[in-house]
Amino acid sequence: MNDLLKRLGVGVLIGLAITMIVGTVVDKLPALSKFLDKYEYLSYDSRMKFKVSTVEEASIDTVVIIDIEQNSIEGLGNYFDWPHAYHGQLIDVVSSGNPKALLFDIIFDPENTYNYELVNALTNENAPQEENLSQATQQFLVSNDPFRFVQSTYESNKVYHALVFEQEDTLNFQHKMDSEPEGYSRPDHLLSIPLDQAKRLPQADRLTNTHMDLISVAKRAGSANFPQDQDGIIRRAPTAIHFDGPNHVYPTLVMAAAMDILGVPGDGFDYDFDNMVLRLRDTTGTVVREIPIDEQGRMFVNYYGRFKTYYYLPYMYCMDPEMLDPT
Repeated sequence: MNDLLKRLGVGVLIGLAITMIVGTVVDKLPALSKFLDKYEYLSYDSRMKFKVSTVEEASIDTVVIIDIEQNSIEGLGNYFDWPHAYHGQLIDVVSSGNPKALLFDIIFDPENTYNYELVNALTNENAPQEENLSQATQQFLVSNDPFRFVQSTYESNKVYHALVFEQEDTLNFQHKMDSEPEGYSRPDHLLSIPLDQAKRLPQADRLTNTHMDLISVAKRAGSANFPQDQDGIIRRAPTAIHFDGPNHVYPTLVMAAAMDILGVPGDGFDYDFDNMVLRLRDTTGTVVREIPIDEQGRMFVNYYGRFKTYYYLPYMYCMDPEMLDPT
């Protein structure tokens, strides 16, 4: 028995020694570290491929992707020419179906309202007397109302808009920001977590959204940033971003919606970096989700899957309640 214990002890010591040597070598030799990372990536990719190999198209219907696809472009014109009122109309129609959340993974700038204001001013000054022209004018004003998108976002109370975070670029005079842009002040959009945890999250120097009226009326707003691994593939998604200047923490867009769906308050994010787990707690303190994370609080994602694994709907169908599936 003593010999057995000795052999086990020697084996443990050898294992520890090898582990320490490998760790030191990897730390000192970046090339070896990159090689091991590449091997780990390939292993992870293989597991993800196998996991979804039997998943069928449109098998996930709890999440619906509203797709700006070719039919919508042919029916509504070039996407970049769409008035923002289209998005307001979509919100009104989709909200009538009582979704749990409606997320816009699109960055919007304020709309150019010159044409709308011109037609509106001319109509107020001298309204068309011919019936067809009058109807066409009114239809133009309704379809191009620049305030509808903001109003529909506010009235729905289920719309989540994307935030864009960036690093400073002093060569292009894009300096680090000390606070959010003027016009955006929504403390209820923030997470409340200890500063030492916040410092371990992905960091950002700048918040570069420009349509402040829009994100200010959203139910919540969240980061749409998805950094890539060294080989250009996205395997991990941030759960939150630390905006360094004001020391504010924002959830990602999906997590912002998940907070309200699960009843998680702003102080309900519990990052356990010792065990690499993010615990989401509701208002009673009950843990409603445990999410495996990495050293930056990012969660691993199942990024492989067949095209249209989620249920897809063309954008233009979602603007007309008669074209939507009643279920």
